[in-house]
Amino acid sequence: MPLIIDGYNLLYAAGVVSSLDGSGTFEQDRLMLLELIRSVVDDEEIRQTVVVFDSAKAPPGLPRTVRYHDIVVHFASEYADADEMIEVLIERHAAPKRLTVVSSDHRVQRAARRRKATAIDSSHWISLMRRKRQAQNKAAQIPTKPMAPPSQSEVARWMREFSDVDVDQIARELKPLRKPAPPTPPAAKSDPKQRGGTDETEQPAVENPFPDDFEDEIRQLGSQLGGSVFSAEYLDEIAREFWDDEGNPPR
Repeated sequence: MPLIIDGYNLLYAAGVVSSLDGSGTFEQDRLMLLELIRSVVDDEEIRQTVVVFDSAKAPPGLPRTVRYHDIVVHFASEYADADEMIEVLIERHAAPKRLTVVSSDHRVQRAARRRKATAIDSSHWISLMRRKRQAQNKAAQIPTKPMAPPSQSEVARWMREFSDVDVDQIARELKPLRKPAPPTPPAAKSDPKQRGGTDETEQPAVENPFPDDFEDEIRQLGSQLGGSVFSAEYLDEIAREFWDDEGNPPR
């Protein structure tokens, strides 16, 4: 955005006044102000920046218009003062709606508003620019991920830093231990109806808890008790409760 700045007006608002206490000169103050403007204005805008100084304190023999780096500097030698020259520059500007005029002078501000330009007080503008520059500097200090690969000198430096490191030893120390296998959970009981069949083949074999001659012992016990306590039919019924026809325990 193009800028027209009232030079001495901004100089006093920014506190660049070494010439007033005798510690410096107007020329030094002008250079300090121009450097201040360069430090707070973006590169794209600085090429569209014009600073106007009164000619009364202009250095003798200096051209009325000079360029300080990318800033155009006018000394209003052909005008009554800087305000009058700024009014003319505003009137002749090709795109006044994009123009910003920095001055605390009400006459200059009225001239800017007549052309629909933006008018801003010098003290307010310099405060805004300083805060903007501080925010940019703070953001620039945040480290970002490098996009380019490291240079050969950076690689060499890292090789020197880590040349004594035993990478294989570190890998062995960091190798994770094998975790023990988790215990197998007990088999859940299942409903044969839900599986669509019987569970005969899925039931674990049950060891016969009774000796093979258990039936004979029961019969002998019945004989010892007089033979009338356990009948043969009763003993056969008991036997069927513990074994099937093939001598296997019932399921």
